[in-house]
Amino acid sequence: MAIMPVGAVSGPSSDPLDRRAARRSVRAEKAQLDRWRRLLRARLDLAVAAFAPPEPLGSMTWDVLPEAGHDLPSTRELSAAVTSVTPLDPVELMTRLRHLDRRLASYGAELDTALEASTERMLRQLATREAQHGGR
Repeated sequence: MAIMPVGAVSGPSSDPLDRRAARRSVRAEKAQLDRWRRLLRARLDLAVAAFAPPEPLGSMTWDVLPEAGHDLPSTRELSAAVTSVTPLDPVELMTRLRHLDRRLASYGAELDTALEASTERMLRQLATREAQHGGR
């Protein structure tokens, strides 16, 4: 698609409807560009992960958040999901990946809640100390 500045339309086709259509076209092209860039970055992440895999999830939170990881996927399960070998059924793959993502999102929400609670406790403790020591 050849891109020209939206304001560069001149002559008989310079009515607002044509400018809107040109703007819609540019926005659609931008959306496709963004999608391709996300795909390339995801592929780059996978290539890097093949040589330097992420640390296992859940190993550091059991003491602080014992019930958080009850539905956390195993490292093996996650690694299998992101390898380049795909099952014959792409719909099955997408379903599996979405299910794993929902499980990870749930775990992430639990971590966010724990971080928020921890921050609140720290701030309360600091405020109590400040009050006890008269702002010194």
